[in-house]
Amino acid sequence: MQAPSIRLRLLVLPLALALVFLLLLAQQGHAGSTSVPVESHRVVSGDTLWDLANERTEPGGDVRSVVRQIQRLNDLDGGYITPGQVIVLPAA
Repeated sequence: MQAPSIRLRLLVLPLALALVFLLLLAQQGHAGSTSVPVESHRVVSGDTLWDLANERTEPGGDVRSVVRQIQRLNDLDGGYITPGQVIVLPAA
């Protein structure tokens, strides 16, 4: 009965180490994504994510990537923002 226990340990240990490695790797990737300088913005009537992103896009840059960045920073599923809402934007 000893043999299955040893085989089980030999299987579980590498799997556990791989899981820990993947979790650390995922955490490191997530931490790196929040290192952008940001500023708060209170949404006013007429604001759109596109307009806010366009103001922060480098000349010749892709506004869509800045829109996605704003969505990620604020955990937004879509492009809907409401007046009075405070959101985080990449610093201009």
